[in-house]
Amino acid sequence: METTTMKLRINGTAVRVIREALGVRAVDLAARSEITKSTLSHVEKGARQVSPATLRKIAIGLGVPTEAISYPDFVQSVAA
Repeated sequence: METTTMKLRINGTAVRVIREALGVRAVDLAARSEITKSTLSHVEKGARQVSPATLRKIAIGLGVPTEAISYPDFVQSVAA
């Protein structure tokens, strides 16, 4: 039996574009979001995915809904 699960994946480009449009420095967004600047840098470069909790923290730090900085990722699995 095949199942499909949807997870939200963070869109690092959207995070960077929104942050820059708001005139917020990366170090300030990291502090607002309670994450390290290194983590934020990796997210913006697309080199790292984050937990749902961290996704929410970044969205709150930017003042946007999580949907503005994420996209659905559908994962299919087949039961053996």
